[in-house]
Amino acid sequence: MKKLIYSLMAIVVASIMISCDKEETFNVTPQTLAQTVWNAEIEYFDENGNATSNNSCIVEFLSETEGKYSEPDMNTVRRFTYEVDRAIIVIDSGSYTLLNGTWHIVEKSGQQILLQGYYPNKVLITLDRVL
Repeated sequence: MKKLIYSLMAIVVASIMISCDKEETFNVTPQTLAQTVWNAEIEYFDENGNATSNNSCIVEFLSETEGKYSEPDMNTVRRFTYEVDRAIIVIDSGSYTLLNGTWHIVEKSGQQILLQGYYPNKVLITLDRVL
């Protein structure tokens, strides 16, 4: 009987230790993005990797395929469609805009997503969750 109790206690302790070691993972999917709002900071780099300029906007993923973003400096709202394929987000607004393109998901958490693309030089987009 003691062996059974010790075995059960060992299993419980091991389960607790394993669950504590697991880091909460956030998967970027259309389902996790739908109906969320993000502050986007966009940073542009030159061919030597030096930051040259930046821009910002508010991004809203309205559904699992559509969104909109507003550029505070220009007082404009643009709609876009998007697709998520594992580590890539493709955003298409039908014309050249701040977010248009193929973006690699470099880092992700429930509160922040870092996207990277090359147009033709490196561009980083940091999305900080607002809602």
